[in-house]
Amino acid sequence: MRYLIRTYAVIVFLAVISSCSPWQEETAFERVVEYYRSQGDTLKMQAAEYLARYSGYHYGVPRLLSRKPKLSCLDFVSRPEVNPDSVFLSYLDSQDIYMIAEDPAYDRDTITDEYLTDNIELAFDSWQQPWAKDVSFKDFRKYILPYRNGDEALSDWRRYFMERYATSIMDSVSNPSSLPEVAQYIMRQIRRDVAYGGSMGLFCDDLLTPEGMMQLHWMECKGCAHYTTLAMRACGVPCAMIQINWRFTEVPHYTVMFPAVGTNERAFRLTVGDTLMYMGEPKDTMAAWRVWEYDYELNNERLELQQRYAATLGDFDYLFSPPTISDVTSQMCTTYDFSLPVPDSLRRKEYLFLCRFHDRQWLPVREGRIDADSVRFSDATIRQWYRLGYADGDSVLTFGNTFTLLGNMEITDVSERIRLYDLSGDTILFRLAYRDKVNDSLPQREMTTFYWGADNEWHGYSGIAVLWYFNPKTGEYREHEAGLRDKGFRPDFHLLDVRLPRWTVFHDDILRSPFGFLKPDEDTGEGVLMQF
Repeated sequence: MRYLIRTYAVIVFLAVISSCSPWQEETAFERVVEYYRSQGDTLKMQAAEYLARYSGYHYGVPRLLSRKPKLSCLDFVSRPEVNPDSVFLSYLDSQDIYMIAEDPAYDRDTITDEYLTDNIELAFDSWQQPWAKDVSFKDFRKYILPYRNGDEALSDWRRYFMERYATSIMDSVSNPSSLPEVAQYIMRQIRRDVAYGGSMGLFCDDLLTPEGMMQLHWMECKGCAHYTTLAMRACGVPCAMIQINWRFTEVPHYTVMFPAVGTNERAFRLTVGDTLMYMGEPKDTMAAWRVWEYDYELNNERLELQQRYAATLGDFDYLFSPPTISDVTSQMCTTYDFSLPVPDSLRRKEYLFLCRFHDRQWLPVREGRIDADSVRFSDATIRQWYRLGYADGDSVLTFGNTFTLLGNMEITDVSERIRLYDLSGDTILFRLAYRDKVNDSLPQREMTTFYWGADNEWHGYSGIAVLWYFNPKTGEYREHEAGLRDKGFRPDFHLLDVRLPRWTVFHDDILRSPFGFLKPDEDTGEGVLMQF
């Protein structure tokens, strides 16, 4: 009841002031700032100013479940109790149910005074909860206050999630002052309502309202992270959706980061499909080449890069958009700042790019400003295969040797962590094993592998690989010869002996990215494949 009375008072005030001519051209953001100023509520005025400052960069896209051929929102049929999500996906297809998107609605043009004040009031209420009251105002603005998470359509999500999850916290959590404990409790409740489905991205990988998400139930990681972020913020738990670009799968993963604020001493991540993992744990270290945090604030450098290189990056412009994301890679992985010399011919450029090989091409993944004769890169992750590049018209051109950053903690000089792949030295013996159940009984096979040559290009190396057998009882391996099957051996792999330069990078024609490089074994002198 107190929410309704307070909201009604705000509506009356705003209706009065908006009827005066000086206010006709102002947006709801300016009017709400002035309302809290007139009330003498400094904190809420500053909160409204914060939202107004970045409002011009936000919009929502209404997305609706529809059935062919009638393009209108429908009362979604009861979800069948099926598992896994791929079955549910087939069910949606069989019912001709799909998702449509309407035109974007820009916040400064469409948001109302009532919506803004309601969100501010509810956000401040949740800030007073025992688990949130120690969160600073700065962190509150960033991780609890925003009225949207991305480009979802605006909805009454705060009240929706508060009524669904916040009412039972005090009676169910042993230590209500513990942010991690409260977050894990809320997550257990969320998992009853939504489930992670790896196939659902084929149906919808966009951001929906709570009602839309509840209708689907099954969502891919982005939808689950979005749902969790809104639910947690509505309950006063500071958090942000993050996008992790794994170095192994090449597929981004979305989850929720809970920063080290208030009573939470150490940042962790958690969402519907994950268990709680502290940021920077060994299983996370070195695992991503970039981690983005979705913010309400504008990242001016992102915006500049987006505007400057939109034509150059083409299909890769998503690397610099939206402009309301920030880099939190250093919280997730082992990273370093380092500088490299810039050729004379490129010193007049403002930026160089740190590129990594992906999907048969060099993809810019990090930018560095040129200062005089050097370029500096910040928060670059170790054990990635890098090469420098620069913008040239509508493309990015690479140059120079490839390199990686070593993770040896005993090396204190960052410049010594840079390992160049100089292929002009001695060659070493490397033995490549291939397993293929279809042809594993052939005594010999012609095999081809790909390696990065001294000319900085890919080359195919073909040779005859000999079949090797394995005895599961004795654990013995033996090269092909007649009669081995009668002795308990079975075909296991084909072995190709290759002599290649040290620090050669390998590429498999099936994979989208290189999977390792050669390093000499200190005892045998043979090449050992090291994974990136």
